Amino acid sequence: MTGLRPDLWAIGHSTNESAAVIQQDGMILADSPDSPSLFALWDWLTAWENAGRPAPESYIPTLVPAGDDQGPAGWNLRLSH
Repeated sequence: MTGLRPDLWAIGHSTNESAAVIQQDGMILADSPDSPSLFALWDWLTAWENAGRPAPESYIPTLVPAGDDQGPAGWNLRLSH
């Protein structure tokens, strides 16, 4: 999740080399038309559509450690339904 402006938030996918977000107004932004993050975002949106567009509050959030000895440490947010 990122704040693009004080009044505009977006959720999305990013890697060290790509990024894509969907803004709260529905606009999708990506670093390129063939962005791996854009394809990941499309996969997420398709799964959400196929699940019947469940409400955000129906998901269970879990933080999962990210990174390894080769890269930066951090956290990934995983949602289950």
